[in-house]
Amino acid sequence: MTSAIKWMGIRKPLPEDNLVLMSTDGGEIWASLPLYLDEVNHSPTGFEWGYGGSGPAQLSYAILRTFEEITLGISPEWAKGYAQIYHQQFKWDIVCNRFGRSDSWELTSEEVGSWLRDEMKRRDKEV
Repeated sequence: MTSAIKWMGIRKPLPEDNLVLMSTDGGEIWASLPLYLDEVNHSPTGFEWGYGGSGPAQLSYAILRTFEEITLGISPEWAKGYAQIYHQQFKWDIVCNRFGRSDSWELTSEEVGSWLRDEMKRRDKEV
Protein backbone atom coordinates (compact mmCIF):
# COMPACT_ATOMS: atom_id res chain seq x y z
CA MET A 1 0.00 0.00 0.00
CA THR A 2 1.28 3.43 -0.86
CA SER A 3 -0.90 5.93 0.98
CA ALA A 4 -3.39 5.73 3.82
CA ILE A 5 -6.75 7.43 3.42
CA LYS A 6 -9.43 8.44 5.89
CA TRP A 7 -12.99 9.19 4.86
CA MET A 8 -15.54 11.05 6.97
CA GLY A 9 -19.23 11.61 6.36
CA ILE A 10 -21.41 14.28 7.96
CA ARG A 11 -25.17 14.26 7.47
CA LYS A 12 -26.80 17.61 6.73
CA PRO A 13 -30.51 18.56 6.86
CA LEU A 14 -30.87 18.16 3.08
CA PRO A 15 -29.45 14.96 1.54
CA GLU A 16 -27.87 16.86 -1.35
CA ASP A 17 -25.85 18.81 1.24
CA ASN A 18 -24.34 15.73 2.93
CA LEU A 19 -20.61 16.17 3.29
CA VAL A 20 -18.12 13.38 2.58
CA LEU A 21 -14.47 14.24 2.98
CA MET A 22 -11.23 12.35 2.47
CA SER A 23 -7.74 12.88 3.81
CA THR A 24 -4.50 11.32 2.60
CA ASP A 25 -2.27 12.84 5.26
CA GLY A 26 -3.68 11.39 8.47
CA GLY A 27 -6.51 13.85 8.86
CA GLU A 28 -4.67 17.18 8.79
CA ILE A 29 -6.08 18.33 5.43
CA TRP A 30 -9.51 17.25 4.20
CA ALA A 31 -10.99 17.55 0.70
CA SER A 32 -14.38 16.66 -0.75
CA LEU A 33 -14.63 13.11 -2.04
CA PRO A 34 -15.25 13.22 -5.81
CA LEU A 35 -18.65 11.94 -6.94
CA TYR A 36 -17.22 10.27 -10.08
CA LEU A 37 -20.51 10.87 -11.89
CA ASP A 38 -18.67 10.67 -15.20
CA GLU A 39 -17.83 7.04 -14.38
CA VAL A 40 -20.94 5.82 -12.52
CA ASN A 41 -24.08 7.90 -12.24
CA HIS A 42 -26.19 6.33 -9.51
CA SER A 43 -26.96 9.57 -7.68
CA PRO A 44 -26.41 12.99 -9.27
CA THR A 45 -27.74 14.62 -6.09
CA GLY A 46 -24.85 13.29 -4.00
CA PHE A 47 -23.84 10.81 -1.35
CA GLU A 48 -26.06 9.14 1.24
CA TRP A 49 -25.74 6.20 3.65
CA GLY A 50 -27.76 3.88 5.84
CA TYR A 51 -30.00 2.23 3.24
CA GLY A 52 -29.64 0.39 -0.07
CA GLY A 53 -30.35 3.16 -2.55
CA SER A 54 -28.60 5.20 -5.21
CA GLY A 55 -26.83 7.68 -2.89
CA PRO A 56 -25.17 4.87 -0.92
CA ALA A 57 -24.19 3.17 -4.20
CA GLN A 58 -22.51 6.39 -5.39
CA LEU A 59 -20.67 6.70 -2.06
CA SER A 60 -19.54 3.07 -2.20
CA TYR A 61 -18.17 3.49 -5.70
CA ALA A 62 -16.31 6.69 -4.77
CA ILE A 63 -14.72 5.19 -1.65
CA LEU A 64 -13.54 2.06 -3.48
CA ARG A 65 -12.39 4.08 -6.49
CA THR A 66 -10.21 6.38 -4.38
CA PHE A 67 -8.94 3.49 -2.25
CA GLU A 68 -7.80 1.46 -5.23
CA GLU A 69 -6.15 4.33 -7.07
CA ILE A 70 -4.55 6.19 -4.15
CA THR A 71 -3.85 3.50 -1.57
CA LEU A 72 -3.10 0.57 -3.86
CA GLY A 73 -1.57 2.63 -6.65
CA ILE A 74 -3.74 1.03 -9.34
CA SER A 75 -4.21 2.96 -12.60
CA PRO A 76 -7.45 4.97 -12.89
CA GLU A 77 -8.85 2.56 -15.51
CA TRP A 78 -8.19 -0.51 -13.36
CA ALA A 79 -9.48 1.29 -10.25
CA LYS A 80 -12.72 2.03 -12.11
CA GLY A 81 -13.06 -1.64 -13.02
CA TYR A 82 -12.50 -2.92 -9.50
CA ALA A 83 -14.85 -0.31 -8.03
CA GLN A 84 -17.52 -1.38 -10.56
CA ILE A 85 -17.17 -5.01 -9.50
CA TYR A 86 -17.24 -4.53 -5.73
CA HIS A 87 -19.20 -1.36 -4.93
CA GLN A 88 -22.66 -2.89 -4.64
CA GLN A 89 -21.57 -5.43 -2.00
CA PHE A 90 -19.55 -2.73 -0.23
CA LYS A 91 -22.72 -0.64 -0.17
CA TRP A 92 -24.61 -3.35 1.71
CA ASP A 93 -21.82 -4.39 4.07
CA ILE A 94 -20.34 -1.02 4.99
CA VAL A 95 -22.33 1.98 3.76
CA CYS A 96 -25.74 0.56 4.61
CA ASN A 97 -25.17 -1.73 7.59
CA ARG A 98 -22.08 -0.36 9.30
CA PHE A 99 -22.75 3.36 8.88
CA GLY A 100 -26.48 2.95 9.46
CA ARG A 101 -28.47 6.17 9.65
CA SER A 102 -25.86 7.84 11.86
CA ASP A 103 -25.22 11.55 11.50
CA SER A 104 -21.50 10.98 11.01
CA TRP A 105 -19.01 8.19 10.36
CA GLU A 106 -15.32 7.61 9.74
CA LEU A 107 -13.56 4.93 7.72
CA THR A 108 -9.89 4.14 7.16
CA SER A 109 -8.08 2.61 4.21
CA GLU A 110 -7.06 -0.26 6.51
CA GLU A 111 -10.74 -1.06 7.07
CA VAL A 112 -11.51 -0.85 3.35
CA GLY A 113 -8.53 -3.05 2.52
CA SER A 114 -9.59 -5.65 5.09
CA TRP A 115 -13.14 -5.70 3.69
CA LEU A 116 -11.84 -6.02 0.12
CA ARG A 117 -9.52 -8.93 0.99
CA ASP A 118 -12.37 -10.74 2.77
CA GLU A 119 -14.76 -10.12 -0.12
CA MET A 120 -12.24 -11.41 -2.68
CA LYS A 121 -11.74 -14.58 -0.60
CA ARG A 122 -15.51 -15.04 -0.29
CA ARG A 123 -15.98 -14.69 -4.04
CA ASP A 124 -13.11 -17.13 -4.74
CA LYS A 125 -14.91 -19.75 -2.64
CA GLU A 126 -18.07 -19.31 -4.70
CA VAL A 127 -16.34 -20.09 -7.98
